[in-house]
Amino acid sequence: MSKKLFTDEEIAILRQNPFTFKVNRNTLSFTKEFKELFLAEYNAGNLPRQILIDHGYDPEILGNRRIWGIPAHIREQYERFGELREGPPNTKPRKPKTLSDKDEIIRLRHEVDYMRQEIEFLKKISSIRTTRK
Repeated sequence: MSKKLFTDEEIAILRQNPFTFKVNRNTLSFTKEFKELFLAEYNAGNLPRQILIDHGYDPEILGNRRIWGIPAHIREQYERFGELREGPPNTKPRKPKTLSDKDEIIRLRHEVDYMRQEIEFLKKISSIRTTRK
C-alpha cells in the first residue's frame, strides 16, 4: 500500500479509465487486460511511467512509489498463480486443505514437543509451590 492517499477528485479521474478495476483511497486495482498489456510492454523494455501515460493514467496522481511497485505486483501475481487476475493480487498464503502424511507427522511431533514443555513447566510450578511450605 502506498502512503499517498487518493483524493475524491483523483478517485473520480481514475474510475473513468477503462483499465481501472477498482479504486479507493489507498488502492488502485487494474483489469486483467491492462495487466497483460503492462507486462508485455514492460518486458519489451518500456518504463512503467511511460506505459501508464500511454494507457491514460496520470503519473502525478499515482506517485513514484506506486508506479514502480506495479511491475513487481503484476509479476508476483503471474508467478504465484501462473496467470493474471482481475483486481489486486491475493497476498494471503493458501493453506492446503489436507496435509500429506509427512506434514501431518511433523505437525504432530511439534505438538507433542510443545506438550512436553508444558508438562515440564507445570512440574516446576508445582515443585515451587510445595517447597515453599
